[in-house]
Amino acid sequence: MFRVGIAYAVSAWVLLQVLDLVLEHTEAPPWVMDVFFAVVVLGFIVALIIAWAYEVTPEGIKKESEVDRDESTTHQTAKRLDVITLVAIGVLVALIFGDRLISRDDVQGPGSVNDVAPARENDTSPLTAIEAGPANVNRKSIAVLPLANRSVNPEDAFFAEGIHDEILTRLSRVSALKVISRTSVMGYANTDKRMTQIGQELGVATLLEGGVQRAGDRVRINVQLIEAATDKHLWAEVYDRELTADNLFDIQSEITRSISDQLQAVLTGEERQALDNKPTENIEAYAYYLRAKSLAAGYGRTKDQINESISIYQSALELDPGFAAAWAAIATDWTELHWTTSGIEGERDRAEEALAKARELAPDSPETLISEGYLHYWGYLDYEPALVAFRSALQKKPGSVLALRGMAYTLRRMGELDQAISTFRQAIELDPNDPGMPADFGYTLLRRGQMSEAEIMFRRSVAQDPDNQWNQWAFTGYFLMLNQPERALELFGKNVESFDETLLFGMHYSARVVGHEPMMQQILNEWRMRENLAGESMIANALWLYTQGRLEPELESLRKLEAPLLEAADRSPDPDTPLASLIMLYGLLGDRDKLDDTVARFESELKPDALRIVEDQSRPTAWALVGDKDRVLDYAEQTVEEFGIWEFNFYVQDPVFDLLRGEPRYKLLALQYDRWLEGVKGG
Repeated sequence: MFRVGIAYAVSAWVLLQVLDLVLEHTEAPPWVMDVFFAVVVLGFIVALIIAWAYEVTPEGIKKESEVDRDESTTHQTAKRLDVITLVAIGVLVALIFGDRLISRDDVQGPGSVNDVAPARENDTSPLTAIEAGPANVNRKSIAVLPLANRSVNPEDAFFAEGIHDEILTRLSRVSALKVISRTSVMGYANTDKRMTQIGQELGVATLLEGGVQRAGDRVRINVQLIEAATDKHLWAEVYDRELTADNLFDIQSEITRSISDQLQAVLTGEERQALDNKPTENIEAYAYYLRAKSLAAGYGRTKDQINESISIYQSALELDPGFAAAWAAIATDWTELHWTTSGIEGERDRAEEALAKARELAPDSPETLISEGYLHYWGYLDYEPALVAFRSALQKKPGSVLALRGMAYTLRRMGELDQAISTFRQAIELDPNDPGMPADFGYTLLRRGQMSEAEIMFRRSVAQDPDNQWNQWAFTGYFLMLNQPERALELFGKNVESFDETLLFGMHYSARVVGHEPMMQQILNEWRMRENLAGESMIANALWLYTQGRLEPELESLRKLEAPLLEAADRSPDPDTPLASLIMLYGLLGDRDKLDDTVARFESELKPDALRIVEDQSRPTAWALVGDKDRVLDYAEQTVEEFGIWEFNFYVQDPVFDLLRGEPRYKLLALQYDRWLEGVKGG
């Protein structure tokens, strides 16, 4: 019976390995393997019972009690079982050796999750999806898949999401680990993809999966660490404890330590100390905090979405006013709300108050430093202190995509484009499935004239999220730079009802330079109903009327815009938008004195920004409207000198600059731009 058990176990193991390989290549659902495993286990029990009760004889199978010991064939049967066991072991060794070779090829094979099929500059084919492939994987890399909510109450889903986010937060503080960001793993909730495929798509060596069950005053968290290339379970644990804040933080710290040990990632003394920090003792406040964090979809939220998370953070802080991480989080939300809106409702002041609380409670925490960085960046446009804050945060939390992204934005505004590009690459490596970041990266690459890689990034963003308006808007800049405004307008589509004001402005510009008057009228009708700053749509329409020689009847209506725009400029903490509108207004009205005064105010009041010269179209447009050719050409030459000839597209396309076409300085720049275009399209 002993030999039968060994032979069966070895043969069954070999069979299961073969089945696993077959099922992996046929992409069969995971339950198929579970069924086979259950059958094999039941068969093992049956085999042992039969081996104990029966014996094979020359006359057939008989009960062991009926076999004469002199006629027993046990000895011969044992020899055959030995041979079967040895053969099975040989097959087992061959399978292990082959599996190692295959796994090594998978891990060390060519390609990257960031690889995208290159597209030609003049390609008119539909936008293509990214092509993922196996990557050269960092062995100390991990993706934490969304934890399943195994509670009876569906409302506890936010709790599972929050625990998942907190585990990610703690892991991202370990400098020796590469940890994929939450944004990139959330799409794998309830997935039926195999671990090998997920590991390849995310470019990681290991995956953590599990579930959370909350019942009364108990919490049960089970997790298992899996080697992505082989689907091998490296470590697993179940935590079943009383639901207290202390216990939750202990579990998260234990999981982080265990993963670090398994991946041989050495924790520094500061990192070990950080794992012992407990942000709050109030479990209800922590639950509110987790709920608010689960609503954070990253940069680009709407006003209502930001207000919702602010309200929930406030509930957490009412329960625990000493909750530093919650103060830092709500400060960042108030800052984002200031950036997203006109900023005249005191959002920045509320952010300052919340950040002061966070600094008082935890001045050196990465959450406080990140919030400080965004307040400098979004709130005050002070880029030097923002950069210092983001870099300090990354020293304490190297895997923070939020800090990396903020640092990339800041470096870009400071004119440090090469450093910004490098930082964007780091952020995208940690968050490969974020659909917005490649568009941000592509926009930065455009400023360097790196058209091929910019196109790849834009196509990747649009493929990952076709409905994301920012991705579409950013991609239009690529086609405008290539002097293809028709394609830019086509990319916007026709569903203007869903566009926000920034996109309507860009869409109207494309329609104007193409001369598509029906589309312009459709855009204006929608724009007038939602514009935050009254008069912007009228000014945009007036530019079209100017190029058509039909501006005169609109001048009286335009004059009425002066007072509200001046009031908005005086009230706004960031007066760039109302001042830019005033500059355009005075250009349309032909008022040179007020135009000069407003330009002087614009240039003196606004903080330094390296991108302003390429993003601000108000000054050169207004100078063209009043016939000041030299100032327009001075501005254009400075733009080309600071960035490159590719930025000259604006002057080539807009009919407002038709007065420049015969100027020698314009002709020289236009010739350089045409040669650059030929090189790009020919390359």
